[in-house]
Amino acid sequence: MPPPVNGPVGPLERGLAVLRELTRLAAHEGRTTVRPGDLVRGTGLARSVVDRVVGTLEQLGYVTLDGRDIGLSVRLMELGNAYLEASGLPAALGPFAERLADGLDESVSVAVPDGDGVRFVVQTTRRRTMSLAFRIGDLLPAERCSPGALFAAEWSGSGWAAWRARSAEDPLDTSFPAVPPRHRPALGGDFEARVKEAARDGWAADDQLIEPGLVAVSVPVRAASGRTACAVNVVSHTSRHDVDSLRAAVLGPLDAEVPAMEAALAAAVGRERPRPAAARA
Repeated sequence: MPPPVNGPVGPLERGLAVLRELTRLAAHEGRTTVRPGDLVRGTGLARSVVDRVVGTLEQLGYVTLDGRDIGLSVRLMELGNAYLEASGLPAALGPFAERLADGLDESVSVAVPDGDGVRFVVQTTRRRTMSLAFRIGDLLPAERCSPGALFAAEWSGSGWAAWRARSAEDPLDTSFPAVPPRHRPALGGDFEARVKEAARDGWAADDQLIEPGLVAVSVPVRAASGRTACAVNVVSHTSRHDVDSLRAAVLGPLDAEVPAMEAALAAAVGRERPRPAAARA
């Protein structure tokens, strides 16, 4: 990985680079602590820079130090929460997810695209009916959840190329700790067929793609430009529904809420005001 660029936000970018490498090693390699040399190799930063960044992160309470061992602190979660809140989606669409969850008595979430993956930014669960394995902020492969088919319907050629490269490099989804790893590689044509169906139908389904026992139906929520900004997703359990019965139960209420959700999203974007260059820096 090349070092982050210099400039007014250079220290911030270097700090984020160290945090990304720390979390990558923790999530993908299961390591509870790392050494400074691991961060130097993973970020491309000089050892002196890594030491300064780690010292700052310790003062902020984001990492813990035990000799040369560096570990993540629980307080680090506030950074991820701030990022998700800054998107404006939780505040704008959270009340709709709550209302849908109450009316349908099912868990409802809102997801956004993140490269060739899907990240959930709002989640309203109904624990009396089920417990979801994935959480707010988790990254899921696009092919393993219903919002992914909706987002992939708008991928460019480079987007599909990135997805195929990732699928070939990690056919069992071991780099996605939020989902159970596959027992065997998936057939790429299956996902492409589901994407075409989603583009044609305007909704997508998940028949136990994330994990056994979970079924879901998603519909797109579009920005003013017409592109899909996010997807609202209703999740149930096979003890309550199969995909067809869930679609019959929730697609009407979802479609009825989408215009108001799109209006709320447009209003939230409209409230954003450009700031002077000095303030941005």
